Amino acid sequence: MIQAGRFFVPGPTEVRPEVLDAMRRPLIFHRTPEMEALMRRVTAGLSAVFGTKRAVHVITGSGTSAMELAIRNGSVKKVLSVIHGDFGERFANLAEGCGRQLVRLRAEPGDVVPLDKIRDALTSGGFDTVLATHSETALGVLADIAGIGAIVREQQDCLLLVDAVSSAGATRIATDEWGLDAVVSASQKSFALPPGLAFAAVSERFVARARSLPDRGAYLDVLKYEEFTAKNQSPTTPAISLLFALDRQMADVEKETVAGRFKRHDAMLAACSKWTDAKAGELGLTPMVKPAHRSPSVTCFRTTWKTADLLTAMRAEGFELGGGQPPFTADTFRVGHMGDHSVAGVTAVLDVLERVLRKR
Repeated sequence: MIQAGRFFVPGPTEVRPEVLDAMRRPLIFHRTPEMEALMRRVTAGLSAVFGTKRAVHVITGSGTSAMELAIRNGSVKKVLSVIHGDFGERFANLAEGCGRQLVRLRAEPGDVVPLDKIRDALTSGGFDTVLATHSETALGVLADIAGIGAIVREQQDCLLLVDAVSSAGATRIATDEWGLDAVVSASQKSFALPPGLAFAAVSERFVARARSLPDRGAYLDVLKYEEFTAKNQSPTTPAISLLFALDRQMADVEKETVAGRFKRHDAMLAACSKWTDAKAGELGLTPMVKPAHRSPSVTCFRTTWKTADLLTAMRAEGFELGGGQPPFTADTFRVGHMGDHSVAGVTAVLDVLERVLRKR
């Protein structure tokens, strides 16, 4: 069993015992003033994290459920998908599964799609929607969502839907300021909660578009979430125990402050980047992402080891790291530095990683 403070997978990330303990509370009925007060607290905290004055919808489901809500309620026909890795590809595939026409703009591995390339595609393509991933968990690429948002706003009636599954809670997101129409995330990454909750911050024009669409589905109909969130309720029976954990975590985020949480993630990235730039080459590692585009929540390395062998060696030392994602599964691994981890924790896992690599 991996001890506390040694679980550096890029999702699900480690959950503190006191947050897990919050789920031991006796259940409450979800149509009561007590539940409404709880929902009022957590949505206020989430709004601060997402940078919006609107309430953030809480969905019982994985991050994929919030991504599908964004697509089914916010896109019409033709979608431009900005892809920086495997999870960006999944977002595109999900849109195709919902019957949308897709055009893909793919970055070179570890890089970002240039903003002028996105502008050129939008100018000539007749798109009603753009999909983009903020922090690409597969490679650790952080995209310029503010810049993409500015370009999308140049187009008439084109919405921007953002996968922020591993960025929300780790770095600044300004949903209102940047003109983002849907920003979706999940509980098990930078929020440092168990899996099972998804979050969706949506704009007023997103809601207006949803009203015009005939096939929003049932469980993921954002208009139902708009109706019930306004009453501090959930449209269906929520994962009540997970909401208790979210309530505890949001209280702790408030104590740390949202800005303080972002600063801590920046410090963890800085520690990881300093180690990477100083030692990766001599240890047979190649960082997959250029310094200017590295995510504050996950770092991906290419290795001369077989990934499975390296993960096994680290596990023997008591540390769990993440394997690579397609198409780099065999020779990459990932260090998750998100959620409630610290600079000291990141330094500790990198020290052990260095020791393991030097043994070869």
